[in-house]
Amino acid sequence: MNYYEHTYIASQSLNNKDLSDLHQKIEDLIKKNKGKIEKKENWGLRQLAYPIKNFKKGYYTNLYFSGEPVIVQELEKIERIDANILRFMTIKIKNVPEENSELVLKEDNK
Repeated sequence: MNYYEHTYIASQSLNNKDLSDLHQKIEDLIKKNKGKIEKKENWGLRQLAYPIKNFKKGYYTNLYFSGEPVIVQELEKIERIDANILRFMTIKIKNVPEENSELVLKEDNK
């Protein structure tokens, strides 16, 4: 069983329901392929470093999950097709970090 960190950026034009449906679709795909979501962090609406598809902002989400490599293949295949996902990246990691990321900690302190 491998551990992965997966970050994706969703379009700023999505409303709360559509964004929630997108999150659920990705989580269901991981679970359907016998993966387990270890940790989820919503980083919120953030400014992009450069415009992507004429968008200047996007909703960032970071997932840590465990499973087989086939999950990554299926996940990235679906995300390439989905027009609401601007960018995504998956990396293999050795273990899931215990502490939250700095982005989540900054939001909690506000």
